[in-house]
Amino acid sequence: MYYSAEEHICAAVSDSPLGPFRQAVQKPMLEDEKAIDNSLFLDDDGTAYLFFVRFNDGNNIWVAELEDDLMTIKRETMHHCIHVSQPWEEIWPRVNEGPFVIKHAGVYYMTYSANSYESPFYGIGCATATHIMGEWIKYGDNPLLQKPGNLVGVGHNALFRDKKGNLRVVFHAHHSATTIHPREMYISSVGFKQTNGKDKLFICKDYLIPKLEGN
Repeated sequence: MYYSAEEHICAAVSDSPLGPFRQAVQKPMLEDEKAIDNSLFLDDDGTAYLFFVRFNDGNNIWVAELEDDLMTIKRETMHHCIHVSQPWEEIWPRVNEGPFVIKHAGVYYMTYSANSYESPFYGIGCATATHIMGEWIKYGDNPLLQKPGNLVGVGHNALFRDKKGNLRVVFHAHHSATTIHPREMYISSVGFKQTNGKDKLFICKDYLIPKLEGN
């Protein structure tokens, strides 16, 4: 389990997805600097990579290869991916964060969030690369999701496949149009459409409201 604590990235392990998760050695994955939003990606050849956010140019996204223990960063492989570079991202402040990467038809797709999570203009964009170490190129028509329906402040997503194999996205949004907290979780559909002979990722603006069911 990869998580952030006091602006440091960490990893904990368990014998079961139900936990409990523990850290045998309680220290950050990067001990000498702050970082957040660590997300694991396993490539087709089994190589493990960690995407995460550093604070050395506002919030910007990096990737690094992991050792076989899946918890130790190979610092010599740390590579910058993206930073604030599009007008929609420049509302406030300098933020590219919340990376999540999937691979489709030989192309890497990174969804990420821009602007402060406190802003109603927090939104989700996408960048692609043919090699995991870049160059990462952002979609020209970003954001893919921003203020869908009655929601504001949408972002920091993760992608998954549901029980039917459909690609889905989970993300959080502000509690209401006037109140940020407690933020709430939503689910939408994700797909690919052909654009200029290439598969382009899209996020459906219709969304589901998850319901917590008892045991």
